[in-house]
Amino acid sequence: MTTVSSEYQDRASELLDILKGSQKEEQFFASSFLDAIPVTQLRALVAQLQAQYGKPLTIARIIPASKQDGTVEIAYSKATLAMRMVLDSAAPYPVIGLQVTGANMTDDNIDKIKREMESLPGAAGFEIAEIGPDQASIMASLNADRQFAIGSTFKLYVLAALSTRIANSDRDWSDVVPLYRKSLPSGILQDWPEGTPMTLQALATLMISVSDNTATDILMTELGSKAIDDIVYKSGHSAPDKTLPMLNTVEFFDLKMPNNADVRELYVTASNNEQRDLLSRYSIGLSPESIEISNLANKPQHIDTIEWFAAPSDITGLLKIIEEIEDPVVKNILKINPLIPPGDALRWSYIGGKGGSEPGVISFAFLTKSKSGKTYAFSGSWNNSEAPVDNERFTLMMNRLLNLVAAR
Repeated sequence: MTTVSSEYQDRASELLDILKGSQKEEQFFASSFLDAIPVTQLRALVAQLQAQYGKPLTIARIIPASKQDGTVEIAYSKATLAMRMVLDSAAPYPVIGLQVTGANMTDDNIDKIKREMESLPGAAGFEIAEIGPDQASIMASLNADRQFAIGSTFKLYVLAALSTRIANSDRDWSDVVPLYRKSLPSGILQDWPEGTPMTLQALATLMISVSDNTATDILMTELGSKAIDDIVYKSGHSAPDKTLPMLNTVEFFDLKMPNNADVRELYVTASNNEQRDLLSRYSIGLSPESIEISNLANKPQHIDTIEWFAAPSDITGLLKIIEEIEDPVVKNILKINPLIPPGDALRWSYIGGKGGSEPGVISFAFLTKSKSGKTYAFSGSWNNSEAPVDNERFTLMMNRLLNLVAAR
């Protein structure tokens, strides 16, 4: 276990003094840091923090990552701020990096966040559940049974289907497939050479950590629709007909294009089997080169009909399946990008997650384990078919919910 070094403790105390206005920045920061952020700019930032959060009072906690790196939590009169502070490895150990990574409001609570979500334009909802050996115990929720567009959070269904196949010895993480079925960003694989050999583990890692669409579509093809459908039903999805057939990412993009308005109209009113037939008959998703992604960049497009859908309670069921698989590879993949500031992630003994967003849609799912050993599922979504949502605002709301439960 990493402990706080005396040098780091000293610098943390000096940081508190600077935040109080000691004006000793030149003795505290490395010259390289001050070249990038001049003293006048630093003092303006300090004043801004005081205007927003009140007076800095004391060091609440230091969470070390190494002898030179860690998170210092500073208690202000209105909030506790987490700041990542990195020291030079050589004496006199000046600070070479400082970043505010999170804020916990002093008077925050779940009911307050719930009221804020209720006031958002469009519709929002969340669910927090403790996952036990037999069932999930709901701690708090809002619109938990409402179906939301969830964007790339749907990729957790693909991960669960893959890990289930591997747990059943039908596939192996080390299985190699060539790079094919390229999609559009997000991701990186769309730019890699065709035929590049990829393990299933590498594809799953990219699918979750950087939301790689090409990796997702390859995995969906390798698994087949039945494997993913089975996970949707097994997880207890409350409206499977709304989300099945589960579109791959190129099909998703293609159906939203203006030149596919006629097919889209047929698709929306068709049964699941008819929808699968339409995708095949009109070659939807087979020509990503014809997709103009700028059509989806600025305003919500068909988020009530052409999407991946799940209620917060559905995501709880999905996360419970992932937790019960007990595959360390899955847990390691999920934790690569925890989606929240590093200082806040350190409040948990484990946190893994996946999010998704597009104009009018933002969604998150987190699987966590507290320091006391309890396992929790968090999920939340915000949809507005009339205008883009404020991603930063909703991300902060979810982060606040996580922090409040972590503190219990």
